[in-house]
Parts: sequence; structure tokens; C-alpha cells
Amino acid sequence: MSLKTSLVRQFIRRLSPQDVLDLAGEAVREWMARMPVEERTAFLSRLVEENLGAALQGLGREERAALMNGVLPVIARHFPLEEVDILGAFADFEPPQTPDWDGL
Repeated sequence: MSLKTSLVRQFIRRLSPQDVLDLAGEAVREWMARMPVEERTAFLSRLVEENLGAALQGLGREERAALMNGVLPVIARHFPLEEVDILGAFADFEPPQTPDWDGL
């Protein structure tokens, strides 16, 4: 890990949740504007795949359902739903043997 990365991590730990949200929003907008479309798509996919589990850690089934119900309309506004293959996206889906919300 570089010194720059270490310093940023220490700095972020001291920020309020609102400051982190504001900073993350600025960083994402700036990075996304500079990335080619293919790179942006890959970055967003990795961001979700590699971090969603950690972001949801500690949330139970009810909290996750409420969150999903709240975010779905926001997400839907930004995608061409008539072209999204919902059934195809879930064709190979296998639910986890032990969901990570069990035991909360």
C-alpha cells in the first residue's frame, strides 16, 4: 500500500458520514467523466460486486428488503427498462446456501 493510500484511509476515518458521502460523490463524478464507457461499466460492476456485501453487513432481511424497495425506483429511472432482460439476468441465479442476513 502506498503512503498516499494510507494517508487517505486515515483521513477518511475521521470524516463524518455526510463528508464521506459528499467526497465520494465528487470523486465518482470526476473519475467517471474521465473514463471511457467500457472502462466505466467495468468499474461500476466491480464496485458493486466487490463492495455490496460489506456495505450490507449487519443489515437483516427486513432492512435489506426496505432498502431494495427504496433504491429500485431510483435505479429504474436511470436504465432503459424496456431493454433490460430481467429473466435472463436471473436465469443462472442460485440463492446462497446460507444468506448473509441469517443469524442477525
